[in-house]
Amino acid sequence: MSADMPAVRRHEVCRRLIAERRLVGIQLGFDLCPAPTWDMLLDLYLAHQEGRKIYLWSLCMASHVPTTSAHRKITELTRKGLLVRHADGADGRRVSIELTEQCLSRLDGLLDSISTQLGLQP
Repeated sequence: MSADMPAVRRHEVCRRLIAERRLVGIQLGFDLCPAPTWDMLLDLYLAHQEGRKIYLWSLCMASHVPTTSAHRKITELTRKGLLVRHADGADGRRVSIELTEQCLSRLDGLLDSISTQLGLQP
């Protein structure tokens, strides 16, 4: 099998965590169980694994908090060296966001640990 099995497991764990967050939000309310930073990191990680770009607006929506709060979280994560912002398009007004290599490495380790806890590793 040519697929990188740790990467496949991380992808599955990330998808499960996103689904869990969505269920909690739907059942209890996103306002009662907010985790905007975690929601954004999971969304960005999944996009990275799938080779998709994430733009500022969609990342704000993934956070399930008001746009101004999401922008503050993105700024904080950028200052901490976990996210990078890129101006895209001819006029540079469209902004894409991606995880830094440092953040990807940390999330890989975290998702590997979660995978082990869930019994997904052989």
